[in-house]
Amino acid sequence: MLILKSKLFIFFLLPFVSAAQGYLFNKDTLALFYKGYTNSFEINNNNVENTGTPLCFDGSIKIIPDQNSHENAKYYIEVLDTVTRNRGKLNIGKHLTHPDGFIEKVFIDKFEFKIIPFPETILFVGSSSPGEKIDPKNMDLKVGIKETIPETTFRIEEYTIIANKETITIKSHETTQQAIGFIMKQAKGKEIKINAIYVDSIKKQRKVSGVFYL
Repeated sequence: MLILKSKLFIFFLLPFVSAAQGYLFNKDTLALFYKGYTNSFEINNNNVENTGTPLCFDGSIKIIPDQNSHENAKYYIEVLDTVTRNRGKLNIGKHLTHPDGFIEKVFIDKFEFKIIPFPETILFVGSSSPGEKIDPKNMDLKVGIKETIPETTFRIEEYTIIANKETITIKSHETTQQAIGFIMKQAKGKEIKINAIYVDSIKKQRKVSGVFYL
């Protein structure tokens, strides 16, 4: 009788153990999500249809499936603005079909993740940060962070340049010739303010500004 019970225990435990998988948090293995940023979360499994689904019951994050990912199961994670704690919990759930056809929803993994503020988002003109002089040879606009991680993929959609009581708005991610001409006609040392509207991985619009000098 004791042997029979042991076999039954192993039978129900094996699906839980064998289904455990590796995860990527913003393309890193460190279980960390940033507040104020659209994080990415991937489940490493070549068989997307046989992959579990992330679930959060502590109200710390919002989970958005990436409908365009076909290799690994990918999700976008947003830490809710109301969250003040520095940790959360994530469960990986899956539908398990028993030999008799009964479908049961089970948890195949669970773990904690850390929550930290996202680094300051900065508007760059070439390699120049706000408060610095613009290099006329490098005026490419980009939005990012000074830290090397996480890797950001922000895209500028529109920007406004303000200088000498004049304003010009460009609907583009590129520094157009019109924008370059507007900047270069300013006197040396003149303050140039740039306001940019950019989007993140889920096309959510955000704003960033910077003051530069020629």
